[in-house]
Amino acid sequence: MVYMNRELAEANMSGLVLCLNSRARAHLLVALVLSLAASAFAADRPIVGAIRWDAWTGGEVTEQVQRTLAPEKYHFRLPWFAEVLAPDRVRIDGSPQSVMDREIDFAADAGLDYWAFLIYPQSNSMSAALEQYLKSDKKARIKFCVILHGTLSAPTEKWPAERDRLLTLMRKPTYQRVLGDRPLVYMFHDGFLKSEKAGRLKELRDAAGRENLKLYLVYMGWNPKHDYALAAPAGFDAVSAYAYASSGRFDTYDQLAKATEAAYWSEAERAQVPLIPLVTSGWDKRPRIDNPVAWEKDHGYHKESRWISPPQPHEIAEHLKRGLQFVDAHPQVCPARAIIVYAWNEYDEGGWIAPTLGADGKPNLERLEALREILRPK
Repeated sequence: MVYMNRELAEANMSGLVLCLNSRARAHLLVALVLSLAASAFAADRPIVGAIRWDAWTGGEVTEQVQRTLAPEKYHFRLPWFAEVLAPDRVRIDGSPQSVMDREIDFAADAGLDYWAFLIYPQSNSMSAALEQYLKSDKKARIKFCVILHGTLSAPTEKWPAERDRLLTLMRKPTYQRVLGDRPLVYMFHDGFLKSEKAGRLKELRDAAGRENLKLYLVYMGWNPKHDYALAAPAGFDAVSAYAYASSGRFDTYDQLAKATEAAYWSEAERAQVPLIPLVTSGWDKRPRIDNPVAWEKDHGYHKESRWISPPQPHEIAEHLKRGLQFVDAHPQVCPARAIIVYAWNEYDEGGWIAPTLGADGKPNLERLEALREILRPK
């Protein structure tokens, strides 16, 4: 993939180059070509986002994930801002504004373009991180969008306020847009389109239209052809996925990544349905087997003994690189030129690219550094 405008580079720098001797001129030209190639790549490549599931800022959900990650064998998954209090006791507090400010820097420095926040009612503790992002002086460094989820199931009397809140978010200057000026909106809510509340989605889309917001709706499901047949009549523009569960079928991350590519990318290509490709960073729910959480009652595959080995950072980067190449090679299937990564911070479910707490007590940036080599090449 080459994303460099040679004529622009030559026009901008010709005056400076002519002032130098031949050897200095040659060295400068090499440096300029490399620099411009990197910046042009970042400007022209598909946009890459990561899912945020923000269970780390306080409240009942945080208390539960503290238990799932408390055993010493899971400490390597702890968020970078966690504290180890004892071999089987940890404290996780992502509530300070400084945590979000630093996460923005981590993500932007790695070349990530946007975060996709799972959206919950405004009063829910799971909405705290989004509020932190919106308050941050650094938010312009990375854009955001929403994944419609819990907010669609708000009580009837609260839905109008939640709908208006969503529209307010979509008007924000840092809201991620695709295909010109269309707000990118994901929806992950299994069975929602068949429920009695499905009309809320149409209501949201119609309200957005009255404000000249033409949403780009993406349904996160499990099978591209089937999902698009279900979602397109409801006004969806494309399909994607939240994650790909190994369900005991794979032993290695490479197997999981290749299966993700086959199940979603290749299937969408065969069916010729519009897709935002999923890039996975893993899957291993054993912390929730050892310490069950309230929102997962019965998943039989949790009893499977086979779980994928943790991926090496370069393996995630190679999977992402293949995703970028897929988008470039299939413009009709990927018109939005976007990718979604599972996930920024699904630490106890087994998918993360965000920093973890290193053995030295400092943030472990290995995964982000590997992605930076792909997203912001030197």
